[in-house]
Amino acid sequence: MKNTFKLHLALIKTLLPIAIIAVFTACSSDDSVTTESTTTEDIDTSTYILVVDQTGQGADLINHDGDEIFTWDFDDAIGNDASLLDDGSMVVCLKADNATIAFGGYGGVFQKINADQTIDWEVTYSSNNQTAHHDVEYLSNGNIIFPVWETVSDAAAIGFSGTQDIYPEAIVEMNPLTEEIIWEWHVTDHLIQDYDSTKLNYGSVQDNPNKVDINYNSTQDNGDIMHINGITVDELNDIVYVTVNNYSEIWVLDHSTTTAEAATSSGGNYNLGGDLVYRFGNPLAYDNIGEVTLNDVHYPNLLDTGNMLVFSNNIYNQQSAVFEYELLPPYELVSGEDNEPEMVWSFTDSELYSAGLGGAVRTPNGNTLIAEGRDGTVWEVSESGDVVWKYAGYDTLWRVYAIPIDDEALTALGIN
Repeated sequence: MKNTFKLHLALIKTLLPIAIIAVFTACSSDDSVTTESTTTEDIDTSTYILVVDQTGQGADLINHDGDEIFTWDFDDAIGNDASLLDDGSMVVCLKADNATIAFGGYGGVFQKINADQTIDWEVTYSSNNQTAHHDVEYLSNGNIIFPVWETVSDAAAIGFSGTQDIYPEAIVEMNPLTEEIIWEWHVTDHLIQDYDSTKLNYGSVQDNPNKVDINYNSTQDNGDIMHINGITVDELNDIVYVTVNNYSEIWVLDHSTTTAEAATSSGGNYNLGGDLVYRFGNPLAYDNIGEVTLNDVHYPNLLDTGNMLVFSNNIYNQQSAVFEYELLPPYELVSGEDNEPEMVWSFTDSELYSAGLGGAVRTPNGNTLIAEGRDGTVWEVSESGDVVWKYAGYDTLWRVYAIPIDDEALTALGIN
């Protein structure tokens, strides 16, 4: 059964609302849309904002007045992510027609759209038993890597305590030009359960921190027990980070393994195969000690500093937060010891709440852009925690990205 979220009093005190907004209101090109700011000097005017509109069929590049600088219109409904590349092209997730696995955030189709808006390539990853979903990362070698739901009909055989079909996660790396699968990882190869000694994967959850407890969220009626919703690859260290919403954790995988090693518990730089090399945010998920800091989670945004920004959807009583963690690879998980990283920055506000979606990025001047996904509002927050800008121009957002005004991608798009 999923554990009830607990937040220590000391953490709550650090997260009390710290910003007072609204010095002036300025109308954008749509009179029904408003922006709010303290002083224009605080806003990072060196950037535009790429807004991925989760309810529409496109993405917009806007300035701080809400003016649309460039707009992308996709052929099909967005399957959540859209990323702008240096050459002005965009890699986007779209919804597959008649997808069999169609939980919130499903996709199944990927496109690379050239700067001139022609389609470079399109690939589909959707079948009766598997569907790509939520997010995609475009790697420097031209491959794409993305999360996948997989159907498990006989879940009892692997030690699952419920009676419903389940849809645990996989990660797939593909060459989109040849559609060859380059690398893959399946959580079903790395499970632990203490429910039934006659079934597979039986053992002590507490003594196996590198394994995933299949029964942590066994009461999820629809079978979407894990729900990965974000993926980031650290190519320098060959590490994959994923946000696992229904476990309220970030999982860290060793991408240096071969596919064969990724199905075992040996091989790769950590010699753990496909077992988790690290995890953080909710030590209750593996019966461990340490402070719980996440309750539902989106977007593992790895910063240039090596730190990570994470959007926590519900820290307490319908309030969201953004946390910055100091990450120090190489990683180690030790049973019975506090494995949680240090939190070095945080922001929340009584008006900040998104039950789903959401994310945060850092701008060049040190501000943080926040996508309040379900509310459709973009926040810009200074390093000291002051809200310097808010824009309420959308119904629902997937993410926002800060794009420098002099970025070469904008030159390719004919903006500069």
